[in-house]
Amino acid sequence: MHRYKQLKQATRAACRSAYNDYISNIISPESQSKPKKFWSFISSKRKESSGVAPLGAEDGKTYSESTTKANILNQQFTSVFNPHDDITTIPTMSTPRQPPMENISIETKGVEKLLAGLNIHKAAGPDGIPTRILKLCSSELAPVFATLFQSSLHQGILPADWKKADVAPIFKKGMKNCAANYRPVSLTSVACKVMEHIVCSNIMRHCDQHHIITDAQHGFRKRRSCETQLIVTLQDLTRNVDNKGQTDVILLDFAKAFDKVPHERLLFKINHYGISGTTLTWIRNFLHQREQRVVLDGCTSETAPVSSGVPQGSVLGPLLFLLFINDLPDYVSHANVRLFADDCILYRRIDSDQDPSLLQQDLDALQRWEEDWLMQFHPHKCQVLHITHRKSPVKSPYNIHGHQLEEVEAAKYLGISIHQKLTWNNHINQVTDKANNTRAFLQRNIYQCPKEIKVLCYNTLVRPIMEYGGIIWDPSTAHNINRLEMVQRRAARFVMGDYHTTSSVTTMMEQLGWRTLQERRAQAKAVMMFRIVNQLVDIPHTYLTPARVSVRGHSQRFTVPHTRTTTYRHSFFPDSIRIWNALPQDAISCNTLESFKASLQPLHLR
Repeated sequence: MHRYKQLKQATRAACRSAYNDYISNIISPESQSKPKKFWSFISSKRKESSGVAPLGAEDGKTYSESTTKANILNQQFTSVFNPHDDITTIPTMSTPRQPPMENISIETKGVEKLLAGLNIHKAAGPDGIPTRILKLCSSELAPVFATLFQSSLHQGILPADWKKADVAPIFKKGMKNCAANYRPVSLTSVACKVMEHIVCSNIMRHCDQHHIITDAQHGFRKRRSCETQLIVTLQDLTRNVDNKGQTDVILLDFAKAFDKVPHERLLFKINHYGISGTTLTWIRNFLHQREQRVVLDGCTSETAPVSSGVPQGSVLGPLLFLLFINDLPDYVSHANVRLFADDCILYRRIDSDQDPSLLQQDLDALQRWEEDWLMQFHPHKCQVLHITHRKSPVKSPYNIHGHQLEEVEAAKYLGISIHQKLTWNNHINQVTDKANNTRAFLQRNIYQCPKEIKVLCYNTLVRPIMEYGGIIWDPSTAHNINRLEMVQRRAARFVMGDYHTTSSVTTMMEQLGWRTLQERRAQAKAVMMFRIVNQLVDIPHTYLTPARVSVRGHSQRFTVPHTRTTTYRHSFFPDSIRIWNALPQDAISCNTLESFKASLQPLHLR
């Protein structure tokens, strides 16, 4: 027994030494020029290495062989397609037809710039052409690809390899032996993506020129983001609460939205928006006769046809989906509707017994849109929030397809947990729990790394969790502020490797050059205000009212909205305007966003 314990200790010491040598190797100065190895190590530690579990099939049996699992997954992925697209039943559009788009002309310089900008670490598509070769030989290949792309557009035909996709299954949640709990991620031809980028930029230029895409849509668009969508949505909700009102919010969930888009109806809409001629012909060929196969553990499934949907993993796919869903707000008459790709939210202020019925009418109208364009809501996943501070809110049921929608106290929208009282306790609980878990993961796995590596990992993996959407849910209570700050203070101890109770964490943060998260959120609000004022984001100036001329303060001050409740007082616009008005003239006068950010560094905004 004594000999066994000696060997056990020696084995553990050897394993620990080998592990430390491995970590030292991947974080050595020689390896820092190629950081992919280090981040691959971090990624491997965060994921389970089991891959796809044995899957159940329709015959009731469970299969563990890779090829069989790939076929089961491919059958699941293709079962959601929507092949029933009768062109004789396509409805008319309520908006007038847009002017035709100009034909696309492809230049060699533009192609060379796109090839030179490729990421060499991106995997090759089904055509097998390595991204590294396309990038390194960009100047030599650009004339060839320019000619190929122009010919493809002129003839309206794509090479067969460009319409194939290798699909990787990614586990979502639920039981791992159920194929429905995996989502497909497609890998397509890199060369085709380069051409898609050219087609996509030309179509988007046409859409911007004629203001085709609805203002309600913030997804996949320049100058718009999750934050801009949340700012304008929460502005409506918090202002209604401040006016002692109630807002009923319905969060709608589409079932497999990107996979169910019917091709003929999509092409009809594209043509209606003025995208016609050779470009329309090319897009038709791009969508039709596509194929996909699942790749799993080096094995592949049988090839299956793709009968509907916009190609996920492509460059053009998201824009095509925006054009397809673009007319959805036209069906709504009595409520506000906002879109972020396929995330749809419908809401209306409730002041009388008639208002819920009007909101239900709009919900019925969206079901007509769903029927007209062969899409499908998932009523069991749709949720209702009654947002108000009233003690006795009006609670009316809402229905989709005869199913009464679930009423909840809090619901997640664009990664933010919105509570019916518009308090952020629930969201901050989720944020701090996730951030603490990630910090603890780093503490277990890279405790022997130098300070610089720890700082990099904290800035990359932990801090973004606590700052996503922070300008929306910026807490006003000392309890919530301290909860967030404690995550960073624990991280400071971890980075410095100092856990002594007598050590000053504040001193550690000063040595690291870390500002408090509260100050960083204030800076983020000031930066967003700069973007709004200088029209760098698509948030209208109607939310801002210039202040009266005063000898105090800078020249671009705005009136702080009158507020009755703390909910509205600490929402984005009232709080951000106060921060903006307190800035010095030198900061306000900056010409660029970078210089404005630099001017904020010496300031303390909280």
